Amino acid sequence: MMNNSNTQTFSQNSTTLFLQKYPIIMQILRFVAIGFLNTGLSFVIANLISKYFGIVEGNQLGYSSSIGFLCATLQSYYWNKNWAFGEQTAGLLRNFSRLILVGAVGVLTLAFVYLGSQFGAAYFYYIILLVVFLAVEYTLWHGFGLGGAKGSGQNLALSFFIVSLIGFIINFFISARFSEAVHLVSNPDLNKNLALVVATCVSLIWNFIGYKLLVFKK
Repeated sequence: MMNNSNTQTFSQNSTTLFLQKYPIIMQILRFVAIGFLNTGLSFVIANLISKYFGIVEGNQLGYSSSIGFLCATLQSYYWNKNWAFGEQTAGLLRNFSRLILVGAVGVLTLAFVYLGSQFGAAYFYYIILLVVFLAVEYTLWHGFGLGGAKGSGQNLALSFFIVSLIGFIINFFISARFSEAVHLVSNPDLNKNLALVVATCVSLIWNFIGYKLLVFKK
């Protein structure tokens, strides 16, 4: 009989081999974790702008959401190129611990955005949240040993720009129209963020498909 240590090692090796055979699984998981990170940044910026200018719906919210989305897209390029779709040498446990860390930062950021919306926080609340977010992200980036972004060529940058531009249009249209048409709760800040959630989910689905098939294809 195999003891617990041997069983654990066998299970870990089997999982590693399975993930090596189907690398798209880890790519999806890393993309989802980065998605939470990007969504956190996008929501902080969108709420900062909308609170500063007193925006709650319509095209103006679409502009606020799209600015946040563009900032998150720029961040997304480096994270996806160097981590999600890049070459990975870290072991199984380290890979999953990194997934948890990146995803947790995004989830916690969204939780603080929700709290800010729930209690009608002023715009400087989101300034503080943005500074903390960027500091933590900087620590993660260098902690993973990703370093600076390497040259990628004009074709890669152009295809990324085209895919992201379409995502930008999707994000703008959905956030603007959804915020005008749907009011699920009486709190305008929460309704605004519900519209951002729907817009972000749809645009992220498009982005993954575009990045996988057109931008970071092997």
